[in-house]
Amino acid sequence: MARSIILNSGSRGFEAHSRNWREFRLCYPVISRRSEGLSLGVNLNPDRVCNFDCIYCEVDRRDFRPGKSKLPLPPKNLPRPQVSLEEIRLELQELLRLTRSGEIWQEPEFINVAPELRRLNDIAFSGDGEPTTYPLFDQAVKAAIEARAAAGFEPSEVKLVLITNATQLHRPVVKVGLRLLAANNGEIWGKLDAGTAEYYDLIDRTNVPYEKVLNNLQQTALAQPINIQTCFMRIHGEGPSKAEIEAYCGRLNHIRNQGGQINMVQVYTVARRPPYEWVTSLPDRDLEDIANLIRVNTGLGVETFGGNVGI
Repeated sequence: MARSIILNSGSRGFEAHSRNWREFRLCYPVISRRSEGLSLGVNLNPDRVCNFDCIYCEVDRRDFRPGKSKLPLPPKNLPRPQVSLEEIRLELQELLRLTRSGEIWQEPEFINVAPELRRLNDIAFSGDGEPTTYPLFDQAVKAAIEARAAAGFEPSEVKLVLITNATQLHRPVVKVGLRLLAANNGEIWGKLDAGTAEYYDLIDRTNVPYEKVLNNLQQTALAQPINIQTCFMRIHGEGPSKAEIEAYCGRLNHIRNQGGQINMVQVYTVARRPPYEWVTSLPDRDLEDIANLIRVNTGLGVETFGGNVGI
């Protein structure tokens, strides 16, 4: 049975999603609606550089400058933050210790979190850009596995999650990381925000061809099960058309018909305010209508996660 998570109160903690916490540089705790509890994020892109420029992304890149392509560039002469594998290990170990002891729930950001969300669900590779663009991605996965073990958690207690736009899943170093995830209670949440190339260009604004994303999702799903994550929203007051949703269902069916394994589809909407006022949340009823279309047309399980930006 698919679940529906409705965002209706800031006290639940979903609206606070900062990647900066205390003196930590690369790891951060958040209450995640899709994790239904505490998620410990690993930010492999502290420079905020991403190969997507999604219209719904809340990462602040207002200081970036126009590039020659579709993507903005970071400010000139600004030092680029570096990622240290040892720093990932140490920060994760400390966050895991705070969680194990219960001290995390006494922190100001989490003291009012609802009781049912006071559970550690995962360590997630997410952050301010696409995590799989990090050159040592496989070693970052290994560092998270080591930190989990050093903190005394069994793999079954805390899963690993990769939240990815799927553009780099073909790279050998990423494939090694994916195999590590598969062997250590890990999940892949692959982004697919559109059923057509035109809608993909509107939403994700990238130089990476739509066919590359589709092929990477297909090839990865042949090797190991994946979840599909999709953000639908209103753009200038209009949600995606029925034809767009039907095309999207066709993409999911193609992956499965070719032998790909899809565990679940996560359909969500905007929950944190993006930089554009004309990008707003889909109402819950519209999100559920889309989820039902996907269920009927694909037979897949669908979870929905609501929002209330601009509603």
